[in-house]
Amino acid sequence: MKKPSVTAAGRRPNDQDTASERPRPSVPRHVQNLLHLHRQRNGQSLAPEIPLEARVLIIEGIAGSGKDTFQAYLKEKLKGRDVYDFSEGELLHSWKHFPIPGILKLRVSFLTQFVKYLKIMVEKDKNAVFLLNRFHLSTYVTTVLRQPELRKEYEELIDVLRTLPIHVFILQLDESEIEQRTLHAERSSAWRKLQQQIIAKDGFDNKVEKYMTQQRLMINAAESHSIPFSIVKLPYGGGRSPGRGVSALQEKSKPPAQVSRKV
Repeated sequence: MKKPSVTAAGRRPNDQDTASERPRPSVPRHVQNLLHLHRQRNGQSLAPEIPLEARVLIIEGIAGSGKDTFQAYLKEKLKGRDVYDFSEGELLHSWKHFPIPGILKLRVSFLTQFVKYLKIMVEKDKNAVFLLNRFHLSTYVTTVLRQPELRKEYEELIDVLRTLPIHVFILQLDESEIEQRTLHAERSSAWRKLQQQIIAKDGFDNKVEKYMTQQRLMINAAESHSIPFSIVKLPYGGGRSPGRGVSALQEKSKPPAQVSRKV
C-alpha cells in the first residue's frame, strides 16, 4: 500500500491544521521552522491575521520570544506594500544602548518624535505600512517604570498612537522556556554580564522572575492604553509569582490569557 505523502513541515495532507494556518511558501525555511515550533497546543498559528486597517504594526515581547522571526514573517506577508521596517536597535531598544547615561530620557523623547513622523507618513502614503520591533510597551517596562518622571511625556506618545491605524502583537513564552530561549548564545559575554547586572540592580532573584514580570506588565499596560492588540500567550505552568524587582513593580499582575485580540 502506498504511504500518504508528507508535507515539508512533516505533516500529512489530512492533518487537522488547515493550509491557512501554515506560513506562506515564500517565507524563508528557517522562519517557517521557527514559527512551526511556536504553534499553540490547540493547533492555532502563532500569527493572527493582520487587520486590514492596520498600517502601524508593533511587535512586542521579552527577549527570546521570537520578535525577529515574527517580523520577518510579517514582512513577507506585506509584500506589495511600502514597508518601513525598524529593528529594535533602530528604535533605541538595543541592549548596547542601555548603559549609556541619559538613554532612558532620550528614548522617550525620540519615540515621541517618531510617532509624529508616523502620523505624517501614514497620511501621506496610503500604501505605507510600518513594522516596528519593540516600541511603547518595551519603553514602559524598561524605561518609564525606572524613571517615573518620564511618564508625562510617555503619555503624550500614547495619545498620538491612539490616533493611528495601529495593531500590536505581544509575543510571549511559557515560563519553562525562558531559561533556554533567552540565552542568546550568539551574543557576547558583555551582553550576559549586563543582564546579570540589571537583574541584580532591579531586585530580581533570576532572569525567569524578571521576564515573567515583564510579560505580565506588558499586558497590563496594553490593556490600559486602549490600543488594538493581539496576545499570543504560550501555556503558563505556574510557579511562584514575582514579588520584588523594579517595583515588580507595584503593578497589579493579571493571570495569563489565551490567544486573543482586543480593540
